[in-house]
Amino acid sequence: MNSPEKNLRHGRVISPESRGSKTVELGLLGNWQVNEMEGGKNFPSLVAGPVPAPFQTDDPSVVPPADGYILSGGKQDARDVVNYTNAEMSAKLGKPFTWPLLNVTPGQTFHVKWEYTAPHTTRGYRWFITKDGWDANKRISRAQLETAPFAEDLYPYTPYYEHKEQLKAKVEHDVKLPANKKGHHVIVLLWLVADTGNAFYQAFDVNFQ
Repeated sequence: MNSPEKNLRHGRVISPESRGSKTVELGLLGNWQVNEMEGGKNFPSLVAGPVPAPFQTDDPSVVPPADGYILSGGKQDARDVVNYTNAEMSAKLGKPFTWPLLNVTPGQTFHVKWEYTAPHTTRGYRWFITKDGWDANKRISRAQLETAPFAEDLYPYTPYYEHKEQLKAKVEHDVKLPANKKGHHVIVLLWLVADTGNAFYQAFDVNFQ
């Protein structure tokens, strides 16, 4: 049984369906585990260190997630299931499985709703997506993702400790999806925290129609 404090951790996307929420539905993870998919916030860098300008007064990043463990924020325990390919999930479940796809259109507005259990001082949100021609039979790595985020939503106020009232986590927010994608892609959303070394990672499988 989970100890009570494990229910008081951080936050997760509750709409639309993420890989994390699907694993909860399947009974593989608890909500508290999906709330804790945190890893270094300077992704796609591989190393810990200062946050790039103009946010260098934010707490330095811890080590960002390793390739193959990006979708779980670097967690390699039970939460590793969100990194699984369809084949790995099928083997774990003992039956055929494919990650459900959210149908989207190129350039549409993608609306996200969060539930927070510990809404940290927030720098903002950063969005990555898989490259054209990515291989769904392999785990998500930096080589599978576009190098730069396709969208950023960052608060400009620095230093964070003088602006905590402005640096609030957003319960709902929108992003414009890329206009040039087709078919199945994976979106990786980072919630960037100003006063720790972490970001919280959430992943979505989408189908551009």
